[in-house]
Amino acid sequence: MTIKKIDAIPVRTPMRSFTDAYSAYSMNQFVLIRIENDDGKIGYGEAPCTVTVGFYGETLESTTIAIRNYIAPALRGADPLNIRRAISIVNQMHGAAFLAKTGIDIALHDLVGKILNVPTSTLLGGAQRATLPVASEIGIVEPEQAAKESLRLVDLGFRAIKLKAGNNAETDVKNARAVRDQVGDEVELRVDPNAGWTRYESLKAIKELTKCDLEYVEQPLPRWDLEGLAYLRKMTGVPIMVDESVWNPHDVMKVVEAKAADLINIKITKAGGLKNSIDIYTTAQASGIPCIVGTELEACVAAPAKLQLASSFEDLPFAVEFTELAYQNMLLDKPLKIENGCLHLPGGPGSGLEPDLKSIEQHKAAM
Repeated sequence: MTIKKIDAIPVRTPMRSFTDAYSAYSMNQFVLIRIENDDGKIGYGEAPCTVTVGFYGETLESTTIAIRNYIAPALRGADPLNIRRAISIVNQMHGAAFLAKTGIDIALHDLVGKILNVPTSTLLGGAQRATLPVASEIGIVEPEQAAKESLRLVDLGFRAIKLKAGNNAETDVKNARAVRDQVGDEVELRVDPNAGWTRYESLKAIKELTKCDLEYVEQPLPRWDLEGLAYLRKMTGVPIMVDESVWNPHDVMKVVEAKAADLINIKITKAGGLKNSIDIYTTAQASGIPCIVGTELEACVAAPAKLQLASSFEDLPFAVEFTELAYQNMLLDKPLKIENGCLHLPGGPGSGLEPDLKSIEQHKAAM
């Protein structure tokens, strides 16, 4: 059994305006990856490309070219069942291409799940839960708009909200207060400055935010300032989550050594795929640090793959981030519906859902 063909389809689709400390977004971009084996089975993956090029150093164009010109030729003829070996081949060809690697990894897991007739979660160690609580973010806006947006998210079914922050600490605190006042105590609340605060701003803001009953504050300081993160943990007593500080298991060990975090946000794209995400989770678990699964505004099959990953975690203390459900139309053959603040794990082999190929064709980007 071998890989016969790999296709990379660039896609652009409009989305509701969303702003974080890095940039503003009104267009979702991703590469749909199609891997076919010599038996005619097909696995689909998604390389999310919406996040600003300044974060990953990759674009929709560069990701498409990396897959078409370098990764696909190298993987033709490889054994799809040997995912670890296939990913090693990708690393040898284009080790820095996080977005491309993510899409290939998701597609391989989807394909192998279909070959073996098991869900991706089984390949990751087995599903520990059938339903998962989900959260959505609110982009950086003024307090009045944040309060209004929080009601929209509650109406959509979310029971956990993360406020993007990092441009102005005083406004960030006002946003959190406005949202807490609007939604009451029944909705979980978290704040993410995306490394946009200084140590002084963080110390002052977090002390104010304790009045908002937060689950945690995520990555208030730059990724390299582990000493500062440890200082904030000690001085505020508020749980600190890291995101940008952890890209691989080695980063987990550095965070543990520095006592810099209480929690880790694992993003499939930042990890470079499901396999690497599990490696990060296992390392963190061995160190006693819980993890959640974050969002990169996935628009297609990476979303159900994210559910498969999160379902395999033995310990999942907080809601999984699914901001994509609040800001865009998902290009999937079946909808993901929030019920009682949760999503159900899709049935069926692989990721459990297929891309909506008609919509993909309509939004295909010229390249």
